[in-house]
Amino acid sequence: MLLASRAFWLMLAAVAAHFQDGLAFPTVLLAALIGWRGWRPWWIVPVFVAEAVYASDLFARAGGTGKLPGAMSNVFFQLFVFALLALIGLGLGWAFRRRSV
Repeated sequence: MLLASRAFWLMLAAVAAHFQDGLAFPTVLLAALIGWRGWRPWWIVPVFVAEAVYASDLFARAGGTGKLPGAMSNVFFQLFVFALLALIGLGLGWAFRRRSV
């Protein structure tokens, strides 16, 4: 339970870091567009996979203290982070669609 809690908080720290560097916005906006238009939900997979690969390559040479700089270069960790961002965007788009109809 402790390991899952630490991984969750590390993912939230990575989400915050991606909002600061601007990498989270394309994923959230494209996923929100998919949710708003009512397109197939699995269309978000190429969106967050491409962003995760790019982010892991971008942070491959990042240094610093703590666990976050080391985790940011891991492509599997980035896949989970961007999947979370895509689900947030999909949920926002779906909620906006349900509200406006």
